[in-house]
Amino acid sequence: MNEFEYGRQILAALIPIALTVVVHGLGMDLVRRSFERFGKPLLRKSHNAGARTAFMISVVSIMVLTHFTGIIVWALALLVLEIVPGVEQAVFYSMQYYTTLGANVHKLPESWAGFGGFEAMTGMLMFGWSTAILALVGQKMHSIDD
Repeated sequence: MNEFEYGRQILAALIPIALTVVVHGLGMDLVRRSFERFGKPLLRKSHNAGARTAFMISVVSIMVLTHFTGIIVWALALLVLEIVPGVEQAVFYSMQYYTTLGANVHKLPESWAGFGGFEAMTGMLMFGWSTAILALVGQKMHSIDD
């Protein structure tokens, strides 16, 4: 693979990277706003552990949907760039790379081998961001008891 092809992959990855960050930012903002609106009032001492569990399930659900939307962004990039032939393959590849599953059941074409790495880096960062938010929400939930 020559440098031009790798440069092309970097440039092509910038758009889905940016879109994934925007989507994830919106999702994490939804978590924040949900906590402010529903979490704080719902999680007073007078409410039971079931309410806390239900709220955490909703937070995790928002995060899972946010990550899946990021996967779809990358799948669309694979389709638009004609790296893979169909939607099912695009979603499969994208889910494999975004989650850094590493199963390598199927690989991207040789000329686009680095593209999956950019998706994997983005996915790892987005999972880290979600983990930080989830820890913060959990910490705030427990501090309500103090």
